[in-house]
Amino acid sequence: MRTTSTITVRTRRHRARGWKRRGLLLAGAAGAGAAAMAARRALRNRRPGAVPWYAVTVEVDPAELTGRERPDLLARLAERHEVRITRAPGGRGTEIAVRTADGATREQVRALKQLLETGEVLVVEGQPEGRRTPLGRAARPALRQLTRRGAR
Repeated sequence: MRTTSTITVRTRRHRARGWKRRGLLLAGAAGAGAAAMAARRALRNRRPGAVPWYAVTVEVDPAELTGRERPDLLARLAERHEVRITRAPGGRGTEIAVRTADGATREQVRALKQLLETGEVLVVEGQPEGRRTPLGRAARPALRQLTRRGAR
């Protein structure tokens, strides 16, 4: 730009640069708008309330998991959730799938798998800790807060 004492004069080249910048800004805004519309459309087309399945494979015949002889833990899961019992691919036992939305149900399915495969549910809580040093006793509340179980 050339400036005189009080008047600013724009040349044709400067005007052309301004239009190019405006064009780039408009093109960017149009692209962002198209992306927002596509995201909105994807959210709208998503199935409402789609809850994923959580599945485990156990080395048990499917006939043992149906009927009156099924484990109590499986019966309780089937009362509250949709449960699907099928043969696992490749002849690897049985696949138990539960439609779930929370970590507590996943924990129950893991416990069921342990019960079916080993005959007992392994528990880490209540294990002896040994003797604590004074520093360990002082840090105990913070350690419990950090290792507290929750939904995963």
